[in-house]
Amino acid sequence: MDEIADRTGARALVERSRIVLDALPRAITIVDRDAVIIGWNAVSEHLYGWTAAEAVGRVLYDLIVPPELHDASAEIMSRVLGGERWSGRINAVGRDGAHLVTTSFLTPLRDADGSIVGAVGAADDASDLRVLEQRTSDLADHLLLALSAGQLGTWRWDLASGLTLWDEGMERLFGLEPGSFDGTYDAWVALLHPDDAERSLGVLDRAVETDSAYVTEHRIIWPDGSVHWVSGRGKTITDPHGTVIGTIGCSIDITDRKLAEVDAERRAREAEAAARRERLERERLEFLATINDVARNATDHVALMVSVAAAAVPRLGDWCTVHYQPAPGAAPERALAHVDPAKQQWAEALRDRFPMDPESPIGVPAVMRTGRTQFVPHVDAVGLKHAIESLRPLDAPAIVPILDLLHLTSVVTVPFVTKRGIVGAMQFVSAESERVYDDTDVALAEAAAGRVAEALDNVWLVEQQRDIAETLQAALLPAHLPDVPGATIAVRYWAAGAVSEVGGDFYDVFPIAEHSWAIVIGDVCGTGPTAAAVTATARHTIRAAATHGATPTQVLNWVNDAILASGGGLFCTVLYSTLERRSDGTWLYTSVAGGHPLPMLVERDASGAVAPTIRHLGRFGTLIGVLPRVTVHPFAVVLEPGATLVLHTDGVNDVRPPHAMDDAALTAMVVAAADVDGPADAVAQRLGAAIAGILPIPERDDDVAVVVLRIG
Repeated sequence: MDEIADRTGARALVERSRIVLDALPRAITIVDRDAVIIGWNAVSEHLYGWTAAEAVGRVLYDLIVPPELHDASAEIMSRVLGGERWSGRINAVGRDGAHLVTTSFLTPLRDADGSIVGAVGAADDASDLRVLEQRTSDLADHLLLALSAGQLGTWRWDLASGLTLWDEGMERLFGLEPGSFDGTYDAWVALLHPDDAERSLGVLDRAVETDSAYVTEHRIIWPDGSVHWVSGRGKTITDPHGTVIGTIGCSIDITDRKLAEVDAERRAREAEAAARRERLERERLEFLATINDVARNATDHVALMVSVAAAAVPRLGDWCTVHYQPAPGAAPERALAHVDPAKQQWAEALRDRFPMDPESPIGVPAVMRTGRTQFVPHVDAVGLKHAIESLRPLDAPAIVPILDLLHLTSVVTVPFVTKRGIVGAMQFVSAESERVYDDTDVALAEAAAGRVAEALDNVWLVEQQRDIAETLQAALLPAHLPDVPGATIAVRYWAAGAVSEVGGDFYDVFPIAEHSWAIVIGDVCGTGPTAAAVTATARHTIRAAATHGATPTQVLNWVNDAILASGGGLFCTVLYSTLERRSDGTWLYTSVAGGHPLPMLVERDASGAVAPTIRHLGRFGTLIGVLPRVTVHPFAVVLEPGATLVLHTDGVNDVRPPHAMDDAALTAMVVAAADVDGPADAVAQRLGAAIAGILPIPERDDDVAVVVLRIG
């Protein structure tokens, strides 16, 4: 009978909120305690392909969860039905059988009495990674053109399945029509020359066993019976645990070269030149691939500059310097790398002694002004004399012995050109190696500079967004806390990961009467401008309602009405509380929880020792911004001297495995933090260290907000 009542209560909640569900921008799925779907909004229909009529009444696992994930999904649902909130990536399957990756948020569904009658899930399509793939498509096109120009073919072999993926260039090398290679291991072995098969397979096996790169040359037999030679260069690929999962690489036809080796001496020189061209072409591709990886993984312009300079040495020179001007008029920043770390430190010291002259007619300053590449294939005495004469008079005498020590051979300086204009330059210098650059090196340097310039522009956009987000986030939080005589209050806010969007957590503390203060903490579902708008609406509405004398219940109803009226489609949790210093010297604390974690009270016994347990004050109420009216349960308690009250958002304990925290762990952490003398800030300091100790803030997926109140 209890299960029937739970299901009836859950369905009633769904019926009352059907219009709201369809207005939400996420795929909303509501299930009862048996995981039977009772709510399915329009976005869910679009994401999964099932209509509401088809989905409602079916078991969630049978409809959208792959069979191999049923047990894991059931475990998550069990935790949510036990009162936890959960968020993370979930693999699902659509009606057409296509696999989906969603970012999902699961929360218990409670009735008016606070009993859990089901669960609510909100999901977003996590396939936005395709945007990143699209950003790199241009790079792939350039690489394909280079592969075509060098008559190269590429492959990727999966160790687990045994399947091999060949591009058209690879099929062409083996005399096959495009698309005719079936990707099986046996089909590849069948194309190897019988006399070379064992040796070639042994090279591959040793590379997999030792997790190393490899090069192989062997004969192959085309379908028409003709014999050809190919050269393959590959490397192993590993999973995050370092286990080899396959290989990747490229091949080139070397039949002509092999024939040339047995030909007359006249052809030997031609074969040697061809081999050199092939090697340089491969190095070019490898270098560009390295630059692509560095650019794709950079999180800020400093890291990008350092990584690019390091990647260029020694592939393109003994020295590499990267110069970047983040904004017009700003002093250019520089990163430097050298094959000899000792010389790199020496060069860093020289930079401070001889700052760059922005008006210099040669080198980086000239390239940054004109946007034109400067190429000095041979640095001779005449060139050095010209360089010295171009320096400022005070620098010239001191720089001469330094230039003698450098033994410069060849120099290429290329600009960083973006939509914002010329933002810097990259300089490659050959010295100790005595390498002489040619036009091919210049072309490679310009290609690398173009990719780095694009990456710098992308990073600049991210940094601009981060600055905007940090500024807006600060504007959404109170600038200072009021003074509460006889008590202390401390707050902490940490944005999850690298801040690029405004978070949804907020707090506020403000006076509402001569001896009464409001203490607020909340969490808006989502991030970004929409979440910021909801945060601002909630904060200002709470202040307006509270200062007009509204009761705690009325305050949350005001906020609920304001969020529903905004039409943004988001909801939030809010804990609104008041602290009143009464005439007899006691403190009365009153709170109402609109779907938010309850306040945690740590008390002291008669001896002044901190109690080993905590009290959760009040009962859960409904979420704010979902239903037309909210149901909350006001709770009041008298706080004794020495009492510590902790209000928090779910980012404190909402961490991914294996760092997940249960109620006992959260209680222990709060009690330990409160077991300290001094004001509330001392407690907040210890609590912040404990939170970061479980999972560092930059690695978290959710914001964290904490408010600490200490009496006395």
